[in-house]
Amino acid sequence: MHPKRLWCWIQVHYRWRVTFMFKRTRTRLTREFSLTIGIILMISAFFSLWLVQQMLTSTEDNQLTSLTGQYKAELQKLMDSPKGEALFDPLIDKKQLNSFYEPGGLQLNQMAWLLDPAGGMIFQSSLSDKNPLGVNFPLNALLPSLLAEPDNDYRNVNADGRTFRIGGTMISNGKLKDYKIIVAQEVTNDNKLIVQLRWAFAGFALLMLAAGGVAGFLLAGRAMGPIAQAFDRQEQFTSDASHELRTPLSILKSSFEVLDEERDKLPDFHRHVLMKSGREIHHMSRLVENLLVLARSDNGRIDLVTSEFSLRQTIRQVMEQLQPISESKQVELKWEESQSESDENKAVIQADEVRIRQLILILIENAIQYNREGGSVSVSVVTDLQKVIFIVSDTGIGIEEEHLPRIFERFYRMDKARTRRSEGTGLGLAIAKQIVDAHRAKIEVWSTPKVGTTFRVTLPSLSDSFHSVTLT
Repeated sequence: MHPKRLWCWIQVHYRWRVTFMFKRTRTRLTREFSLTIGIILMISAFFSLWLVQQMLTSTEDNQLTSLTGQYKAELQKLMDSPKGEALFDPLIDKKQLNSFYEPGGLQLNQMAWLLDPAGGMIFQSSLSDKNPLGVNFPLNALLPSLLAEPDNDYRNVNADGRTFRIGGTMISNGKLKDYKIIVAQEVTNDNKLIVQLRWAFAGFALLMLAAGGVAGFLLAGRAMGPIAQAFDRQEQFTSDASHELRTPLSILKSSFEVLDEERDKLPDFHRHVLMKSGREIHHMSRLVENLLVLARSDNGRIDLVTSEFSLRQTIRQVMEQLQPISESKQVELKWEESQSESDENKAVIQADEVRIRQLILILIENAIQYNREGGSVSVSVVTDLQKVIFIVSDTGIGIEEEHLPRIFERFYRMDKARTRRSEGTGLGLAIAKQIVDAHRAKIEVWSTPKVGTTFRVTLPSLSDSFHSVTLT
């Protein structure tokens, strides 16, 4: 693939990843905001429905309680009058008895009964006979509720497709002791109203949930705005700062090199200060370069100049470069060749040689830095028709399992005190991950504390390299 086409693909891929990240975050915030707002509104709707239902039920119960008390008082007065004796006279006609004992104030949808201690019906109101608009109560369907022991409580009974609220009380003194007063009221319309309200409130709750979704989306958008701006400002600042720092660092480095040429003429103290200054300038240069690489990758501006080269040869060159460092750390740096030299061409890949060299340098240098005195670092390459794998293993301090998922994060340190001691920047593995991702490769890590760590990078071989992929 032509480098420009590869660069365009990387830029589009990076922007897609950033856009996807922000969309995913906004979707999550929208879901959380919507769920919170929707639940609050739905609870409010259902509480309102419950409140209306309780008000209707309470009104019905109050009406029946008032009717029961009124009928009980009327019966007590009636028993003290001459008509009271008619209740115990078997010769009195039933209709005449009903006319004597019918309570006053019955509404069109109400009915009352008086039962003797044996369950016999002494009185049944006949409002429907006097008023054609009165409600006809299905006596047979309501009979089980009439014969039940009254407990001063009211309950709904369904009969003939209608709903009645029925209950009563027992007279505890006087001539009618142990007689039962039962009252009932048809509440079919009230029940229909409750059902309609349930549907209405359910629709209202769904409407509120949708409103919560819209509100959540808008709130999430407002919340993501400053985050996106901060992300862009951070990228721009890192890029600008890295560029601006390169010039003074170049001057410092040049000045150091001039002074270093005359180090033999300097006193011991000045040579020591010069050595420390050179180390810090080198450390700062690495940090600025790493920040610039990350800023470019964040902005999709990391340039990959691809070419065909031998991965084995590049690894050997990096190992030669790091040999003095490994000797100073008393760490053995060794190459483990698993295949014959005749297979050299099988390790040929098409990639950005400078970035791959940087990747190899980061992994081997980390293996040396975090090794123990007298330890070793082994580097090997494995090839087949589809991929090329290079492996870096060390016998160092290792990485605990809980830290493994985060080692590729920027500035992440397992031991904060180790940063200056190892002269690390905390960016090496983050840059390694960026290089691997840019080449559409894969990096894996295994580690055992106090035993060692192994990094494995899998790259496409020349026959299966990303340069052969056709972009649509």
